[in-house]
Amino acid sequence: MENTKYMIGLLGTIGAGKTTVSDYLIKKHGFYRVGMGDLVREVTRQEGMELTRENLQAIQEKYRDKYGQEYFIRETIERLSNSAGNRLLIDGIRTPVDAGEAKKAGAVLVLIDAPKKVRYERLKARKREGDAQTFEHFLKQEKREWEMLHFKSTLKYVEYKIENSGSVKELYKKIDDLLSKLIKK
Repeated sequence: MENTKYMIGLLGTIGAGKTTVSDYLIKKHGFYRVGMGDLVREVTRQEGMELTRENLQAIQEKYRDKYGQEYFIRETIERLSNSAGNRLLIDGIRTPVDAGEAKKAGAVLVLIDAPKKVRYERLKARKREGDAQTFEHFLKQEKREWEMLHFKSTLKYVEYKIENSGSVKELYKKIDDLLSKLIKK
C-alpha cells in the first residue's frame, strides 16, 4: 500500500461521525482529505450566503445544474490527484453521481451510520452552524437531503458499513479493522 495510491470515499448520514472517522484516518493513518462539504461551504461563502443546511443544499443544486451533476466530485478528485500523498480520502459523498464518479476514480466506498437519536444528540453537542435545533427539524432536514440528493440510491455503491453507535474507542477499532481488511486485498 505504501507506493500504491489508495482512495477511500466516505459517506454517511447526518451526524453519523464522518468527520471523526476522517480526522482519525488523517492523524493515525496518514490520509490526505478533501471534503466535499468543505467545497460546498467554500462556494456558499463566496456567494455571500449564510451557512445553513438549506443554503448549502441550494448551492449544490445551483452548481450541479450550471456545471453538471459531477461538479463537486470532479473538483474533489482533481484536488486529490494533485496531492503528493498515496492515501487519499473523499469525505462526504452524497449523491449517486458522486458515488459513481468516486468508484470510477478507484475509491472504496465506506458508509458511516448510527441511529437517528444518537446522531441528533451529536449534532446538538457539536453546535455547527446550520444544524437542526430540534429533533423534528433534524428529521425534516434529513428527509429533504435524502430526497434531494437521492441518498438511498447512493447507498447502493457502498462496499463497507461502519455502525458508529458506541464509543470513539470502539469506532477507531472498527476503522483499524476495516483498513487491515482493505490493505490485505
